[in-house]
Amino acid sequence: MIKQFESLAELKRKIFLGVVPLIIIAFILNTILKNMDAANKLNFIVNNTLTLWFIISWVLMFKNRYVRFAEFSNLALVSFYHVSTFYDAVINYLGKIGGSLGDFIVWMPIYIMFIFLTLGIKKGLYFSISIFAITVVGGVMYMNKLPAESIDSLLQFYFSNLVYIIVLYYAQHVFKAYTKMELFNKHAYVDSLTGIANRHRIDEWLEIKLKDSKVMNISFSIIFFDIDHFKKINDFYGHNVGDSVLIELSELIQRNLDIREFFGRWGGEEFIIITDVSGKDATELAEYLRQKVAEHEFQEVGRLTASFGVADSQPEDNKDSLLNRADEGLYRSKNYGKNKVSMC
Repeated sequence: MIKQFESLAELKRKIFLGVVPLIIIAFILNTILKNMDAANKLNFIVNNTLTLWFIISWVLMFKNRYVRFAEFSNLALVSFYHVSTFYDAVINYLGKIGGSLGDFIVWMPIYIMFIFLTLGIKKGLYFSISIFAITVVGGVMYMNKLPAESIDSLLQFYFSNLVYIIVLYYAQHVFKAYTKMELFNKHAYVDSLTGIANRHRIDEWLEIKLKDSKVMNISFSIIFFDIDHFKKINDFYGHNVGDSVLIELSELIQRNLDIREFFGRWGGEEFIIITDVSGKDATELAEYLRQKVAEHEFQEVGRLTASFGVADSQPEDNKDSLLNRADEGLYRSKNYGKNKVSMC
């Protein structure tokens, strides 16, 4: 199951923590496998400096300390490494012995992705184009000195660079749109206080369940319940404590429901459960939950009770008729002394 991230910053942090160790290993292997001659001495120093700083940055990210400093410092160092290594490759490698750029094209998507994740869409686009322009200037200056194979490699590098910039630029827009859509759906279907389904979502569930029950000729049940004497809790302890009770009750009920059962907040202190069981089984489920509530020690107010109303779906039911019967059952429990389960 894919974890849902609550912010772009948290997503970036997780990407950094996962990717950087692989980059560190790549730098170490590159240092070990290259011969320690004069030409590679600078490369050895730069690789080890970057490796050390990546390790420090990873630790900062892991501890969630100075995150933005780690991001910007890494971007500055990697950008310097990218440009300097490119010029070194063009002047001392392609210009003298020919060949291709090789590693640049392999690592380019990671580098450009890091630019956009660090700077955002607009600044990331400007920065990546600036780095691209710097490499173009260096390549054009030496283009007439390069063999055909090296020119082809250089052009492939430039075209792939542009493709990566364009793709990642629009990918950021897609991600932003997806994030907004997820946020909209969350507010549209989730109760802001308790984090469970809200009334809008419950209405959709009921419509689907009623349609399925008629098509497949099966029944289901709904369970209405609320906290007894909830107004007294608000009046005596205050609404903040009342809210904490609703949150704690939601978590308690959620823990004791099957994954196939739908649970939401109907409004105020009223909650609803939609379950595939019916008749005696639905009543027993409600009784089980009633006991769980009565036995629970709420943090702020101690022991509380709840009253329950249960209704089975009928072939002729619509949403209102089914809800009315469950509400009648809840009303009956209230009138018969509360802390009870009644079926209608």
